[in-house]
Amino acid sequence: MVQDRLERHELKYFVRPHELDAAREMLAPFMQPDPYARRCQDGRYTVRSIYFDTPDLRFYHEKLAGIKVRKKLRVRTYNCRDADSIAFFEIKRKVGNAVFKERVRVPYEQAVQLLDPQRPSWSVRSELEDTRFSHAARATLERFFFLMSYLRLRPTVLVIYDREPLVGRVDPRSRVTFDFRVRSAIRPEMEEIFAERDLRHLTNRKQILELKFDRVMPQWLRPLTRRLNGSHRAISKYCHGIDLWDAPSC
Repeated sequence: MVQDRLERHELKYFVRPHELDAAREMLAPFMQPDPYARRCQDGRYTVRSIYFDTPDLRFYHEKLAGIKVRKKLRVRTYNCRDADSIAFFEIKRKVGNAVFKERVRVPYEQAVQLLDPQRPSWSVRSELEDTRFSHAARATLERFFFLMSYLRLRPTVLVIYDREPLVGRVDPRSRVTFDFRVRSAIRPEMEEIFAERDLRHLTNRKQILELKFDRVMPQWLRPLTRRLNGSHRAISKYCHGIDLWDAPSC
């Protein structure tokens, strides 16, 4: 059960189809499809995330207000459910332009059990002592469930999209992703993370391009940022997922 700690920088843009084609052409000498995506149809996989927030949507309003230091908690999985499905518990913090992410992978069935709202907290703590978790992974999960309890967090919105990812040929830590068909459902249960019914979609023209890199932007990404400068936005799929339902009070 792996635990990752990442410090990243992210830039996000709304783009139109012709801009995606131009971006692919500009990036082709420097990037290639993500190895995992190469095994998927059309070089894309489906990202599924349940975001947690307070009853009064504290995280949502902090994002809209442009608070410089903020956090969000989510559980993420991919593609369709099968016997080997994995869920990732993530704590994502943003400080200015830097993004810090803690991430622990847990078998999907165990994740469902851990997030059962009827399960007593002592039982969750007991399961986190499982020796299969490393010390760092256990610490992240303990923080996740402490915040869940202390802030009274609850599943707020399910956000799903299809992702086409590219990684740097020299530095695979540099990533560019194209996200299509962003869709959402509000107040989901954990078992609904693989749902494809009763979802609302962003308009087809709102495809999202994200640049992700460590510390300093690679020089070869700069021409693309200059080309897209006019469409740079502080985009939050979480907020858009809620807004699709006209439900800022959830």
